[in-house]
Amino acid sequence: MKRGDMSKNPTAIPIHPAPAGTLQIRTAKMRILLSPFGARIRALWLRNDDGTETNIAVGLPDDDAYATHDSYIGAVCGRYANRIANSAYIAPNGDRVTLAANEGPTHLHGGVTGFDRHDWSVVQNTDHEIAFHLESPDGDQGYPGNFAATATYSIVAENRLRLEIKATCDQTCPVNMTSHAYWNLTGRFDKCAALHILEIDADAYLPIDDRLIPLPGRCDLAGTGYDFRNPAVIAQNLLNADQGFDHNFCLNGTRGTLRPIATLSDPDSGRTMKLFSTEAGLQFYLSQHFTNAMKTPDGKSLHKSGGIALEPQTFPDSPNRPDFPSPWLNPGETYRHVIEWEFS
Repeated sequence: MKRGDMSKNPTAIPIHPAPAGTLQIRTAKMRILLSPFGARIRALWLRNDDGTETNIAVGLPDDDAYATHDSYIGAVCGRYANRIANSAYIAPNGDRVTLAANEGPTHLHGGVTGFDRHDWSVVQNTDHEIAFHLESPDGDQGYPGNFAATATYSIVAENRLRLEIKATCDQTCPVNMTSHAYWNLTGRFDKCAALHILEIDADAYLPIDDRLIPLPGRCDLAGTGYDFRNPAVIAQNLLNADQGFDHNFCLNGTRGTLRPIATLSDPDSGRTMKLFSTEAGLQFYLSQHFTNAMKTPDGKSLHKSGGIALEPQTFPDSPNRPDFPSPWLNPGETYRHVIEWEFS
């Protein structure tokens, strides 16, 4: 369906009004609530056959709650999502660059004040497209160069959402940007999400150390609890996953090509989410850190394992790993990452 065709369809009146200060894009099938704080997904409401709505994207009540409970929920992470070991790397010109450490000695999701903790500017706002823009100056969190990023959410079909992230920098800099949305297709964020069924188009994953930094080499999925080549119940695989689930999967297909990379489904509700990306890796994380202090907008505490993060990206610690897909963005180049979610 062409984007213009959707405006001819009547859009049902939302059951749950958007909170003040929240932006939204919508079709008759879904509504996406967005916040400039972190360019984040606040909620994604799917319309059920009986006319009710179910939110399947984990969210907190307001921007103050996101700032207090720094869990990257729904945010666009950058400059570098995931981890960089010892908060340092050697640049292609041989310079050592030291970054802000925010997970012990590790640099995680862009540092102490990553892109998730900034108010992005709104540069486009229509019923079907919202674009956010952020400027990161030279030296921000230790990174070189003046960096400019744009994150554009758009409706590409009545049940399909796109996020296109673009960035430029006037010095060579590593970049790895993604959405850190947490999903629970039941809509019950106070319940464990481990009964979801997951399939990932990957034949290998990266083993990790006790700081979640990739070890040398790649591991074959066969015979492990990380084998999601065929649909598998997360809880069943977890029994044989000795480190839990917070790992990068080495995706099949060609980096730079938008392709299906994963499918998440909930057998009870029948809801399914298909995930598409142009990137080389997918970080799969079954939440383990949500607390009773973290509340949904309707006041319920999040279950410790109430969300599933599926974060398309390049590989963790790739500035220190020349054997990994390149993370380098050079002056005059444009970084581009497209993510799409399709719901049924």
